[in-house]
Amino acid sequence: AMIQGAGIVGVDVGSTKTSAVVAAVHPGRKPTDPLEILGLGVTRSEGMNGPGIGDIEAATQAVRTAVRQAEATAGREVEAAYVSVPSGSVRTSRSKGVLQVSGSEVTPADVKRVQEVGRAVPIPPGHELIHALSQRYAVDHRDGIRDPVGMAGTRLEADLCIVTADMAICHDLAKVVDRAGYRPDELVMAPLATALAVLEDAEREAGVALVEIGGATTDVLVYGGHRLLHAATLPWGGSIVTRDIARGLGVHEDEASQLKERHGGALRDRADSQELLDVSGARHGRARRVSRELLLHIIEQRLDEILGLVYEELETSGTLRGLEAGIVLSGGGVSLAHTEDLARSVFNLPVRTGIPSLGLTGMAEGLARPSYSTATGLVLYGASRASAGGLVGATRAFARVGGWLREFF
Repeated sequence: AMIQGAGIVGVDVGSTKTSAVVAAVHPGRKPTDPLEILGLGVTRSEGMNGPGIGDIEAATQAVRTAVRQAEATAGREVEAAYVSVPSGSVRTSRSKGVLQVSGSEVTPADVKRVQEVGRAVPIPPGHELIHALSQRYAVDHRDGIRDPVGMAGTRLEADLCIVTADMAICHDLAKVVDRAGYRPDELVMAPLATALAVLEDAEREAGVALVEIGGATTDVLVYGGHRLLHAATLPWGGSIVTRDIARGLGVHEDEASQLKERHGGALRDRADSQELLDVSGARHGRARRVSRELLLHIIEQRLDEILGLVYEELETSGTLRGLEAGIVLSGGGVSLAHTEDLARSVFNLPVRTGIPSLGLTGMAEGLARPSYSTATGLVLYGASRASAGGLVGATRAFARVGGWLREFF
C-alpha cells in the first residue's frame, strides 16, 4: 500500500525527456539535513514543441507516467510538485530595495520589508514573477553583506535578481501537472534548479559558469561572489547533434539517437579508425556499416560549435574572465565520453561534469546522471522552502524567496 503525503516531487518537463524525482519531506526537517531521495522516473517527452508545450494531453500523459514511476519506486504518493520552467521563456533583471531601519539594528522584519520593496517592480507584459532572489545587502555604506540581521545601521539596501516567466508557458505547465493529478506548488527557472543540485558553495563564490546542454537549448548561468551575474539561453542543444547524425549517416532520428547514446563520443581522435558500426541505412534501403570515427566526427563538430557559442556568450557578457572555478557541465547533452576534454580545449578553463550529489541521501547512485540534475534541484528547492516554513503551496508570485536561499545565491 502507498503511504500518503510526506513527499514532494520535482517535475522537469524537458524538450526530449520528462523526469521526476520524489523526495521525503517531514515537518521537523532542518534545512541542513540531507534530503532523502525516494524515487526516480523518466519517460520520453511527448507533445513538446521545442522547449514549449505543443499538445497538453500528450504532455500530461508523459508527466503522469514519469511521476507514477517515481511514486512506485518510492512506495508513496505525492501531491506537491515543483516544476521547471524552460529558461528560454524567462527574463532576469536587477532591482534595488531601500528602506529606513525601524530600530537601531536590522531585524528579520526589515529584511522581509526591503525584499518586498525591491520586488515591487513593473513586470514585463505577458510575464509573471517567479523568483525574487536576494543577492546582496548593504547597511549604511557597508556593501556586499550576505546576512544583515543584527547589524547596526539606519539604511538597508537589498540587491535583488527578479526572474519573470512567460505567463502562457507557466499556465500550460501548471495545467499539465494539475491534469496529471498533482499540485503545482511552484514554478522554478530550470537552470536555477540545476545549479542547486550541482554547484558547490565555493564555486559560486569564486566564479563559475553552469553550462547545461538540453535537447532544444543550452542554458548558461554565471555566478560570482555568491551572486547570479548572468543568465542566457542559446537555441541549440543535443537534438541538433542527433539531427546531424541522421543526416550524415542517412538514418532516421530514432536510430541516430541510439547510435549517439551507445557509441557516441565528443572526440574523433579517440576512435579506433578500424571500428565499424552496423546501421540500418533506412534512407538507403539496406543495412551497411559506417566507421565509428565518422560518427564521432559529426558529434565533435556540432558540440564544438555549441560550446564555441557559449564561449562567445561569456566573452560578450564580460563574465569569462571571472570564472576562477571554471565551467560545470550539465544536462543530457554532456553525458557523451570526452565532452569534458572537448570543453577544456574550447574554454581553456577547469571543467567538470556536475551530477547531483550535494546534500542528498537515498538513491544517490541512480541520480548520478547529468539528465536528472534539474529534477533533483527542484526537490532541493521545494524541501528548503518547506523547512523554511515556506508555506508549501504559497501563491507563486509572492512566496518569499530569501532566508535559506542566501546559502545558495
